[in-house]
Amino acid sequence: MKTLLCSTVSIAGVALMGACAPLSASAEAPVAATQATADMAVQSSLAQHKASLKTVELGGNTLAYLDVGTSDAPAVMLIHGIPTSSYLYREVAPKIAAAGYRVIAPDLMGFGASDKPTDPAAYATPARSARMLALADHLGIETFAIVLHDVGGMTGWQMVEDAPDRLSAVVATNTFAGMAGVTPAPAVMQIMGGQATPNHVFAPLSTSEGAKGLTQMWLEQGWFGPGSVPETETDAYASDIEGANVGYEAFFAQSVPAFMMGEGARNKALTAYEGPTAIIFGEKDGFFDADTVIADLKSRLGTADANITRIPEAGHFLQAQAPDAYVRALTEFLDEAIAK
Repeated sequence: MKTLLCSTVSIAGVALMGACAPLSASAEAPVAATQATADMAVQSSLAQHKASLKTVELGGNTLAYLDVGTSDAPAVMLIHGIPTSSYLYREVAPKIAAAGYRVIAPDLMGFGASDKPTDPAAYATPARSARMLALADHLGIETFAIVLHDVGGMTGWQMVEDAPDRLSAVVATNTFAGMAGVTPAPAVMQIMGGQATPNHVFAPLSTSEGAKGLTQMWLEQGWFGPGSVPETETDAYASDIEGANVGYEAFFAQSVPAFMMGEGARNKALTAYEGPTAIIFGEKDGFFDADTVIADLKSRLGTADANITRIPEAGHFLQAQAPDAYVRALTEFLDEAIAK
């Protein structure tokens, strides 16, 4: 008789059942050895990535960021979303830099190696925008392209409102400017539906187990391909969002409602933006209906069809699942849009 080992994740009352697999005594040692090897690999990868980060003090908090490429090359800022960090760009950033660009990939406050302030105001979208512009000032960068992913788009759209003349180009990668075609994660839907408060949903982030569970939930919905999300991918992000519950609570209690109410000002800013825009989209995204969201972004940004790239073999996290196609689409657009 074989015993089935099933993984179940329960976050804020939402139970997620993972895959079940037969477990035998003879399989335990190889599985444990394989997991130990995977754990060592992710720890090594994370350690190498963090060792390459630089830091700056902004408004009393430490912001970590990746800075790759020569200082006089055209600058490109890669802005991540939830639940990721600059680690999302670990593979693609050097390739973009090799194409002739200076790549800046910050860890947004509350994520990665950046601080996790206890003041909810630190996580408001205008504060995130101001912080990204201050980072550019610190680096002596006057104009730069922004590449937005997931809810990093909210920061980017605010930057378009705040300082359009500083943005040489805007690239939307599996992000959104409106709610059409968007399917939030189950726990987020509880908040939006009034069944739970942000405090209740994100309280588990105070523990390593809870951080891993929430990270797994997010990654699984957006992942595409055979099998589940690699545990090394989950562990990498979970280790850095433990203790980030204040930031998540503030984001969903303040920034999301403000985003939904700011439709008019956002649309005005995006349609008025005169710089080049592009859309690069992993089609198998569990959060977004690609057809609906791409059409919405195109309408708001005025993006030309020639600057819209759909990547059929990727989901939400296209930087990890289709890095070569991502880099090729991005650099081909930038080569045309930005004079080097």
